Amino acid sequence: MVLEDYRHIIMECVSCGLCQSNCPIYKQTTLESNSAKDKMTILFALLRGWLDWSELTERLYECTTCRNCQTTCLSGLDIAGVVEAARAELVERGYGDPVSDKIAENLRTKSDM
Repeated sequence: MVLEDYRHIIMECVSCGLCQSNCPIYKQTTLESNSAKDKMTILFALLRGWLDWSELTERLYECTTCRNCQTTCLSGLDIAGVVEAARAELVERGYGDPVSDKIAENLRTKSDM
């Protein structure tokens, strides 16, 4: 998975903000950067070279990928799919979340038994 493959979804977001009403993380933190629309803005800035991958880890891992944003998105954009692709690329670039990395490692180890 490469984030560039999801550029079209990132570009389709019109930043209407309807996604905020359904996001459990945004409701909890009230941080704009935790809303789906702002994640798309952040990822757009990343693809344009205005941000570095190292600056994104915290925000991208705060998303639960519950897809609630997709239910209120007028365009039905797969925001969770974009976030998952961005997380995969974060890991490939060495910026993965250490806790998530440990969980994944444990799952791989246990499944080998």
